Amino acid sequence: MSARALDRVAVAGAGAAGAFFTLELSRLRPDVAIDLYDREDRSPGAGIVMSWEFAERVGASHPGAFDLPRSAMATWDRTLTVAGGERIWSGAYGMFGLSRRAFRAHLRSLVRALPNVRFVERTLTTPPAGHDLLVAADGANSRMRAPYEKEFGTRTTTGRTRFLWMSTPAVLEPTFVLRPVDGGLLIVHSYPHADGESTFIVEADPGTLARQGLLDRPIPEVERALAEIFADELGGAPLRAQTTGWRAFPTISNERWHHTVHDTVHHTVHDAAGRDDAGKHIVLIGDAAHTVHFSIGSGTALAIDDALCLARSLAERPSVAEGLAEYAATRRPVLRRTQQEAHDSQRWFETLSRRERLRGHQTVFALRSRREANTFERLRERDPEFVGRAVEVLAGGPTTAEPAELPITIGHARLTGRMVHFDGHAGTLLFPTSRGDDRCQVAGPEETLGHRASSVVLVEEGRHADPSAVAGRLRATGASAVGLLVSGFPRRAGGVPPRFDFLAVPAQEGAGRVERTRLADRLRYETGLPVLLLSPRRLPRDEINTLLVAGRIDMVAFADAEEIARVAAAEPRGHAA
Repeated sequence: MSARALDRVAVAGAGAAGAFFTLELSRLRPDVAIDLYDREDRSPGAGIVMSWEFAERVGASHPGAFDLPRSAMATWDRTLTVAGGERIWSGAYGMFGLSRRAFRAHLRSLVRALPNVRFVERTLTTPPAGHDLLVAADGANSRMRAPYEKEFGTRTTTGRTRFLWMSTPAVLEPTFVLRPVDGGLLIVHSYPHADGESTFIVEADPGTLARQGLLDRPIPEVERALAEIFADELGGAPLRAQTTGWRAFPTISNERWHHTVHDTVHHTVHDAAGRDDAGKHIVLIGDAAHTVHFSIGSGTALAIDDALCLARSLAERPSVAEGLAEYAATRRPVLRRTQQEAHDSQRWFETLSRRERLRGHQTVFALRSRREANTFERLRERDPEFVGRAVEVLAGGPTTAEPAELPITIGHARLTGRMVHFDGHAGTLLFPTSRGDDRCQVAGPEETLGHRASSVVLVEEGRHADPSAVAGRLRATGASAVGLLVSGFPRRAGGVPPRFDFLAVPAQEGAGRVERTRLADRLRYETGLPVLLLSPRRLPRDEINTLLVAGRIDMVAFADAEEIARVAAAEPRGHAA
């Protein structure tokens, strides 16, 4: 059965994934009969967002795909962030929003016009008979996937925040609103998607929502309360929820994207010729295969690319099985990277939602650079005015220097730059000063505290019964700055002990900058101390500048924290020579 060529396909769902698969397969293989199943328009209101670059790429093969009335779309090239009392603009690079209902209706009209497509106005609850392939394009809560989740290896994880997807009869600027409230933030993601209508998503930590009395109230009351809280941003316009209530975002992944039914345990169906459908293929696309957090605005684009890739693989390969294998091999690596990026973005907003202090341009730069592609150089090339202002904030005034070259003071030590060198032979850090490199010492046992005057000294976490007393004695005997070398978030009551001038924090495992610097960022925020990131691998200069302007770190050294600790343990006189 697996060698059977494609003859008839069933598609569950006529959203972007199902519709574009149908359009593309019909273009490439008009001889294949397609049964497209979907009930009457069931999509929520509000909008979707994507880039013109993406739309133009798709439009090269499907010229009419985005031919919606201008009244059903909105475009922009910059984004406003309202961070507390500051209004900060930054570039958004050719984005557009469009009405979800209008887009869906337009796609349905396109597929209905195809001669090889039979549009069936009902929702599939079981795989239909008589098809070589079932394409499950029926969303995150896929009914087609549900009986086979073990075979697909389906996994769902939920985020820490809660969100409410709403629309408003007002044309808003594309805006992030970071509104400090008791114990956290209310975060708004909003953008226009049609004439006289915008999407308005509110996200917050559930504890913050509970303190604001927003968590367990009827939705009409929540709509009115949020419209009052954000009356200035809405211009007095009302809000209308497009989801049933506050939800935690579900991230769905599948170890396998296609499955062949070899038994009739789950479903026994027969076609007109009496053939059993055991041995038929089921494949997942779009949200049925994966979801990505709404903060990266990529869900619809990913679904469309899934659909195009699947149709092309099936059209080009001699058998259904080979086409499915090529589709999965092509798309799964892309989705792994994108889900990691979405995870980092989600983690960034979840962390921000539990904070009360905002830092204006620094916070906005961190928001923009939470995505791996948005580095310092890329953002500066696209919006030099915004990035220039963010660097000035870091420098404390006008400057032409790069972030890595800006001076910083730790304790009584004035460093001439943010790059701390590592002497691998001696296992010591070299801090740049106007007098040359200051060789950092690592404090040994308390009874053998030896150090050179005016030096920077590190105290290893957990090596001393009273680290604060050690820091005090080091400073009293001439140390210019005393840092704490930490391995994780301090477990002691009260967190980091007092009397330290900076923290040396190892980079964490992770694919994105948010994950790699999550400990450094947390300690920097909670202690207010400058943080030296210890990275065992070399980072590009562009990445260092990105982390510095984002306020995730203050200095960086290409050093292994464990190696520094081993030197400290082996040092007989309590300092590195």
